[in-house]
Amino acid sequence: MAYVTTADGIRASYDMSGKGPALIMVHGASQDNLSWQYNIDFFSSHYTVYALDLPGHGKSGMPGNGPHRRTEDNAHYVLQFMDAQHLDESVLMGHSMGGGIVAQAAATALERIKGVILVDGASVNVVKSSGYNSSIMEMASINPGDWFEVTFRTLMGSATDPGRAEEIVTDARRCIPAVAFADICAFGGFRMEKILDAVTCPVVITEGAEDWSVPPTSAREVESRLRRQGVPVEYLEWNGTGHSPQSECPHIFNPETLAAMQRLGM
Repeated sequence: MAYVTTADGIRASYDMSGKGPALIMVHGASQDNLSWQYNIDFFSSHYTVYALDLPGHGKSGMPGNGPHRRTEDNAHYVLQFMDAQHLDESVLMGHSMGGGIVAQAAATALERIKGVILVDGASVNVVKSSGYNSSIMEMASINPGDWFEVTFRTLMGSATDPGRAEEIVTDARRCIPAVAFADICAFGGFRMEKILDAVTCPVVITEGAEDWSVPPTSAREVESRLRRQGVPVEYLEWNGTGHSPQSECPHIFNPETLAAMQRLGM
């Protein structure tokens, strides 16, 4: 575990491993960099991996104005983390909410992001496709921890080991409730379709076939739009897997995602 302070004064916590080109891993809502525990060692054989805690998550500091409720603010934090690490360029891997964050970062800093991996994070029309409407948001605000536990349990794939599923749910409950709800706001309020035209770097899209939160139909739409723009894209989908393939089936996710990244020259 290491720390660096961003230009905005947030103490950013991260794990670093390996050598080679930079690969920054950005976790999803109500999680922290522990969600990459089954991936860091594998990818660090090919990259210098930075598994980052978002503000208020894990051991990172809280922003002065409270938890970030906008994807744009989290993307700004990732780019400031790159500045603090003196990284001129990086590949970004983002899970779920983190997918929107890394896509936003790529759209903001075209010359610095050399590739993006959206791990069940290609969330076009997410409110329409997965039910993050005002009623759901109101329910989630009452007890974000309980909401995430129930939601995460329904997001596991049919082939996921029950022990691994329990681990994912337990990890999500560690998040500060105010931060967890801010994450729901950030995820539910982000519209990837509004920034896709600005994404020009290669993109790998990975999907659990049984994910209802960011369903394959949404991911396929992102793939189609990027291809029409001439963006190099690889699409991967795994049966029996839900919303967190990097944790549910790392033995498949790791080599197949790396191979796709290499095919795109990341």
